[in-house]
Amino acid sequence: MSLGTDEDLSKQFEESLSRLTGDLSSKSLLLAVSGGSDSMALMHLTAVWAKARGVKCSVVTVDHGLRAESAIEAEFVKSAAQGLGLTHKTLHWNGAERSGNLQMNAREARYRLIASHRAEHDMVLTGHTLEDQAETFLLRLRRGSGVDGLSAIPEKRYVTAGEGGYWLIRPMLDLQRDRLRKFLKQRSIDWVDDPSNDDIRFDRVKMRHALAHLSDLGINAKNIAETSRHLQRARDALDQQTGLFAQEFCKTEHGDLLIDRAEFQKQHSELQYRLISSALKWVSSNPYRPRFSTLAFALESILSGKTQSLHGCLVRVHKNEIRITREFNAVAKTKMDLEDGAIWDGRWKFHCANGQTLPDLFIAPLGPMGATWARHESGSMLPHRSLQCHPGVFNENGIVYAPSLIENKHVSVTFCAKPFVPDLGSY
Repeated sequence: MSLGTDEDLSKQFEESLSRLTGDLSSKSLLLAVSGGSDSMALMHLTAVWAKARGVKCSVVTVDHGLRAESAIEAEFVKSAAQGLGLTHKTLHWNGAERSGNLQMNAREARYRLIASHRAEHDMVLTGHTLEDQAETFLLRLRRGSGVDGLSAIPEKRYVTAGEGGYWLIRPMLDLQRDRLRKFLKQRSIDWVDDPSNDDIRFDRVKMRHALAHLSDLGINAKNIAETSRHLQRARDALDQQTGLFAQEFCKTEHGDLLIDRAEFQKQHSELQYRLISSALKWVSSNPYRPRFSTLAFALESILSGKTQSLHGCLVRVHKNEIRITREFNAVAKTKMDLEDGAIWDGRWKFHCANGQTLPDLFIAPLGPMGATWARHESGSMLPHRSLQCHPGVFNENGIVYAPSLIENKHVSVTFCAKPFVPDLGSY
């Protein structure tokens, strides 16, 4: 199979990156570069593209510390980046999550570190390729994933980070690894070969080997990726319908999500799963969705009118309403110092008069007794189980303020979660 010319590859990459970045008048790019062939190709191709357009680029490398050579490899990337006129920063993983699925923990740590470092950069680029697309498909196929899991890795998605966020962009998902390596070799550009990429103990490596065998049957990375794109279109259509339903039949109330029960019961189970999954993530501020088996059990309970506790939330059915609220046990031990700008439970932002610090006060959930007091003082009609999960301000003697319910001149709070919109690929 022909891999095409250098010019073809460069043109394809430039068209992809230009399409994904759009108007760059006020944007800058942060490149995640490990030193492997894919990310080195990303750095060199992007450097040429950015220079021609006067776009600011920086490079970041995450040193996971999993191998003795990792520090040397980070220095290798730094030298290569500086040779292209790009600034470089090495970030270090402390390895607190080294037990369990090591590759998954390392990947999640990498994204957390990059997000914390991105600063003024509102776009982060990674070097995922066509083979990554196919390997991910096979991994999820083995797990029995449905439409969402088998859909294509998105070229572009918005990642929420605190009160802000950034665009994660993958401009090389249609490019083959062999083609990128040919590009590097022709330019005498070195890269690092990570031995873990050949370690059969890791699931992704197993899928890589499986893909090599499947190619003998005519099942290759290219047609697997094409199948995943077909599924992505189906997913997008389902998400659109879910979003239209949410606009008409869902509403929020002081951090709770309310769904019209009668209309919900009329919907296809696929839409019901998507809506409940998105709702649980929104109320809990959990970036991860529940397992499908958990969702299936929860949906059965909801449709039969039973109260259900899951994913840090309480799902209650009352008359013609499904109310999803925070579960008290999930926030009972969530305590933090009171300071201006503090965000409690990922959803409530505190404001102190004149930006002052109040060292003798702390934030914690109202709890059962605080909820009773706050209801009496405010006249709130929210259910008691909802009220007890609201933030309160306490001192060593007990509750001082219930700022989400009662106004005062010293401390106020705003609900800072983004408006409820069902996720793309919500379960």
